[in-house]
Amino acid sequence: MKTKPITYLAAALALAVAGSSCDHDEIYEPLDFAVRLAPTNTYRVGEPVVFNFEGNADYITFWSGDVGHEYRYRDRTTMPKSELETCQLTFSLSRRSGSNTGDVQVYASDRFEGLAGDNAATDKATIEAIEAGNFADWTRLEVNEESKSGQWGTTTCNLLDVDGNGTALTDNFTLLIRWHPKDVTAQRNYYINTSLEVKFKNRESTLLSYTDLQFVNFNMANEMAGKEYDTYSTGSKIGYLQYGQNAGNIILNAIESGTMCPYLIDTWIFSTPMSLNLTSPDTGLSIKGVTDDVKSYSYTYDKPGTYTVTFVVANGNYQGESGIQTYEVTFTVIDPIE
Repeated sequence: MKTKPITYLAAALALAVAGSSCDHDEIYEPLDFAVRLAPTNTYRVGEPVVFNFEGNADYITFWSGDVGHEYRYRDRTTMPKSELETCQLTFSLSRRSGSNTGDVQVYASDRFEGLAGDNAATDKATIEAIEAGNFADWTRLEVNEESKSGQWGTTTCNLLDVDGNGTALTDNFTLLIRWHPKDVTAQRNYYINTSLEVKFKNRESTLLSYTDLQFVNFNMANEMAGKEYDTYSTGSKIGYLQYGQNAGNIILNAIESGTMCPYLIDTWIFSTPMSLNLTSPDTGLSIKGVTDDVKSYSYTYDKPGTYTVTFVVANGNYQGESGIQTYEVTFTVIDPIE
């Protein structure tokens, strides 16, 4: 007898849910949002600018309008080349023993399409063509190599002017490190560190490490002809190179326990061609979710200027989010009063 009321209750709840689902579209509340600058704002560097919100927005994303956070650049992946201020390559080399110099040569180019990385015959022909053409499309960089072993020699190169005549290597930059000793009886170990600093005007500089340069190596020694499985090999054994060691980004191994590599080493190490005007899209900051109660937001600017702040807002209902809308506010920030 006690099951009847429960049955009636379940039926009533089912009818209520069915009825409410029919009315969802009418219950949905359109997006209503406004942003106003606080009347107490002074708009000076180092003092917060306060934005007051009105309406029913469930989601708010804030774009401050300063460098790296401009809504208009949300999809930008490249900067104008005219905005490049610094492209400095740093290359450090340390010969671990012996007195011979010049075993490691360094070149740069913007006309190389890269190695296949998985086709030994094709890559071997590509490298042979470079050498046969006497490095016609490459600029040789003079490497500072210390005469005393165990010391570090560091070379810096301005890729915006590699030859002193205004030649820039920024469109399709490739770094080539060739490890080719003059004599099989005088091959030595080397440590190498390399990095690339890129800076655009009015922006922070970015330091690209050797991992960002994405090196691909190719072993060209005649004694290894036909051993395609060794062509791209790396490792600690003699005649090969290692990446990412504490002593150096790249370690060239010619000697192991006093035993020298039995063949004349000829290893070519190419960075993957890259445009140096690449940049990350600007970003905004989510300041409100559907469960947050945010009536205002403040932001402090560290440089004077005219800023356009963008708020990207949306509302939510049982079907998902409403269409996204944007709201802009423009104002000028001045230097503080001293």
